[in-house]
Amino acid sequence: MREELQGLLCFAGVALFGIGLATGFAVPRLRSPRIGLSAHVAAIQMGLALVALGLVGAHLALPEPWAAAIAHTLWISFYVLWLGLVVAAAFGTGGTLPIAGAGHRAQPWQERTAFALIASSSLTSAAALAALLWQWSWRAV
Repeated sequence: MREELQGLLCFAGVALFGIGLATGFAVPRLRSPRIGLSAHVAAIQMGLALVALGLVGAHLALPEPWAAAIAHTLWISFYVLWLGLVVAAAFGTGGTLPIAGAGHRAQPWQERTAFALIASSSLTSAAALAALLWQWSWRAV
């Protein structure tokens, strides 16, 4: 993996980690604080995962087109997932996330918006991680 991609992943990860910390301040003010807590924790975890992948990237022998596609897909889908969770928390979408949003109801368009963001980013990041594992090989040092 090129150094530029590694740097991008590390930067995007640290930024997402910081966004996750800042999201923690908003949790009590959200319509669904439990979903807000999920957004807070998910952003911190996804930020750490991006930093880890950026640091491990130097040791991976991925074909360059695969590395770029995987890196960009991961960081973008992680940010979209965080956004979807924040939107769900702000709207109180109990239908989209029934466990964390228990007792909350939102307008149908709000439920659809949160669902589209969360579902699309979850599927996209899962596909990128599957591609990473499929192409995984260590670089001889």
